[in-house]
Amino acid sequence: MTPATAAPTTGLDIRPVGYNIVDGRQDLDNPITNTDITADTGTTITEASNGSYRTPRKVIDDDDRQQVEETRTSPYRRVGQITFQTGTDSYICTGWLISPDTVATAGHCLADNSSNITFSPGRNGSVNPFGTQTATQVWYDQDFGQEGRDWGAIKLDKPVGDNVGWFGITSTDGEDLVSDDARIIGYPGDKPSGTLWQHTGKVTASDARRVTYNTDTFGGQSGSAVTDETGDIAYGIHVAGTSEKNWATRITGELFNTLVNITRQ
Repeated sequence: MTPATAAPTTGLDIRPVGYNIVDGRQDLDNPITNTDITADTGTTITEASNGSYRTPRKVIDDDDRQQVEETRTSPYRRVGQITFQTGTDSYICTGWLISPDTVATAGHCLADNSSNITFSPGRNGSVNPFGTQTATQVWYDQDFGQEGRDWGAIKLDKPVGDNVGWFGITSTDGEDLVSDDARIIGYPGDKPSGTLWQHTGKVTASDARRVTYNTDTFGGQSGSAVTDETGDIAYGIHVAGTSEKNWATRITGELFNTLVNITRQ
């Protein structure tokens, strides 16, 4: 993938909405007003960071996922398990840092009045080597149920990314991604609780808003970054799958600009 120097205007509009977290719940009566949240940032790529720390949906055919035993290494420590509640039920998703205090994930993990949202980077079973951070603000698309609009972002109470690092992101508008690597690292619900797993497949189809691949995933990995094999730069957010294919929300120019502007808040 060869990014351009400025985020293009693609006409693939999104409708971001943000809410502060008050006493663990989204303040739905007072949406955040920020008319500049989708403003052009002048670039299509952000750099990844390893931080200051020094270390150490669906399965397609056979299960080729591998467990990550040492989650304190990069890029794994940039990935975390998200926990949240909807009503009285508890759920998990996967998120990944895109700045010191901003996590990208799937919109459907946040949009159904999710409450008590936490993020534990590098979680390894019952161990949280970098602690657990609490959401102070969330952003997602008002039309998150539509194709290409299932995205979300969480602002944290602590800048844990200064320690563990973060992923870069890129807009790939107009690029044919077929046959590119599709690496996914996340917390699947069919494996032992809190364990981190990864698999790299290939992109099998891509359109303006969606990237499809044969990478193995399972529920709980919603929100994972989709990257190339290096694991540094993400071009999609894993959101769903079937027994035949899995897919991501593509990071368009509009979504790229929105995510970058959220990191700057």
